[in-house]
Amino acid sequence: MNQQTISRAFSVEGAGIHTGAFARVVVQPAQPGVGRVIRSAGRSFPAHIQYLVDTTRCTTLGIGGCTVSTVEHLLSALAGCGIDNCFIEVDGAEIPILDGSALPFAEEIRRAGIERQDAAARFVRLREPVAVSSGASELRAEPSGGLELEARTDFDEWPNGSATVKAVGEDGILVDYDERIAPARTFAFQREVEMLISAGLARGGSLDNALIISPPDTFSTPLRLPSEWCVHKLLDLIGDLALLNARPAMTITALRPGHRVNALLAQSIFDQNSR
Repeated sequence: MNQQTISRAFSVEGAGIHTGAFARVVVQPAQPGVGRVIRSAGRSFPAHIQYLVDTTRCTTLGIGGCTVSTVEHLLSALAGCGIDNCFIEVDGAEIPILDGSALPFAEEIRRAGIERQDAAARFVRLREPVAVSSGASELRAEPSGGLELEARTDFDEWPNGSATVKAVGEDGILVDYDERIAPARTFAFQREVEMLISAGLARGGSLDNALIISPPDTFSTPLRLPSEWCVHKLLDLIGDLALLNARPAMTITALRPGHRVNALLAQSIFDQNSR
């Protein structure tokens, strides 16, 4: 249960899904105790809930006018692969969307190699349950010696989309993350896509980096995983919980998770541990 970093640097580049602008990210090894730290435009700040600035359609972190958007997939991969310490150097305003999942990041992490460090892993635990809600979304975290996650999707306009997926962790690192969670792509309903395009948003979105759903049972491309949309919600939850910058040891159940309510849960967990 020691801390871990990557053995060597790796880089990814591509368009951001929201801005459409090109971005490049270099992930570097870091010393024990550093955590996951973002460097952008001459500024440096931890990938921590205290630096959250927005949760509109993605998770955005920043400090002093410097912001980096769509951090959730990269953070999910880092947490899912057990990378506690690294520097994330970003050239651009948004982390590249790549194929819309966390798999390309996880593959780069595995290629770079994982280095065990001479320091005990840091865990975040609960003394008492925490519950948060936002609209129809409800998340609850309870004390536990291990890590158990459950995400449920339930759409008013798409009954067929009701699904539940679960994941468990060992030493705070999820089991089979690369195979069971990382491949799940970001998704949107066809009607949402039309609205986003009309509003000048999702400029970098395409069929290469998103799953488009047309209820009741039509998908833009074949599903990579059963209930892939629900698995992606779990993937995002893992990325947003990574803003605790420590390995969670708790049981979390999430009904209709989303970035805003995920951040509320992370903040509540942080607040309890700060008292």
